[in-house]
Amino acid sequence: RFPERTPLHAVTVKSIERDGFLIENVMFQSRPDFWVTGNLYIPTSGSGPFPGIISPCGHYPLARMIPQYQTVYLSLVKSGFVVFGYDPIGQGERRQYWNPQTNVTEVEGGPVFEHSMPGQLLLLLGETLTQYRIWDGMRAIDYLLTRTEVDPKRIGCAGHSGGGTLTQFISALDERVQCAAIIEGG
Repeated sequence: RFPERTPLHAVTVKSIERDGFLIENVMFQSRPDFWVTGNLYIPTSGSGPFPGIISPCGHYPLARMIPQYQTVYLSLVKSGFVVFGYDPIGQGERRQYWNPQTNVTEVEGGPVFEHSMPGQLLLLLGETLTQYRIWDGMRAIDYLLTRTEVDPKRIGCAGHSGGGTLTQFISALDERVQCAAIIEGG
């Protein structure tokens, strides 16, 4: 079961204009006071509304900021898609065990361990980290649908590795997803 939909309280932190597209650093609350960070790529040429794609990330510490994901996002936005690449819990700007004094995570072993630590605790509450991560994706779609640049009838989900697994779950559970692309592997 999923929680009730609460206000997103979305914030655009920064905008960067590039040739043919705009990148916005955004954040929203998938649950009260539970922030999701991401980059929204918006075409500035062509006529919208454009198809929208959410992109859950695989298990990389930098999440949406790794060069391979950036290449995909840029290719998609230049092809006329609005793309929202967002950070999973325990990765990118959403690391849960980050030490601001040392500027590194206090968990050795990378994102998998950052996932398993809160995941074990959530089991004691009758919840799972998978459910949190799926909900973040469903709320990312809610965020996309607040944007006038996005065509609500053309929503997709595309993910790689662990993001591919999330794409399977989100696409099966959210009927707004009309197209899914799953790229498995490391």
